Amino acid sequence: MTVFGSILIAMLAALGVALSVLELVRVRRAGNSEFICVSFLDEPSEDVMPDMLIICRTDAEQEEIIRRVCASDGRRAYIKRI
Repeated sequence: MTVFGSILIAMLAALGVALSVLELVRVRRAGNSEFICVSFLDEPSEDVMPDMLIICRTDAEQEEIIRRVCASDGRRAYIKRI
C-alpha cells in the first residue's frame, strides 16, 4: 500500500510540474501578442472605447484581419496598434 501511495504522490508531482510549465508557456505567448483597436467613429479619442479590440500574434495575421474588417464595412475605419 505504501508503494501505491508513493507512486500516486510522484504522479501528482509530475502533473503539477507539467501544468506549471504549460502555464509559463501560455503567459510568455500572451506577452508577445499585439492589440489592434478599430473604431468607425469620425474622430477616435482616448476617452471613447473602440468598436473592436483584436488580438494578433503575427504581422500576417494582423494585416489579414485589418483587410477583412475594412473590406466588409463601407465606413471608414480608424486603426490604432497597441
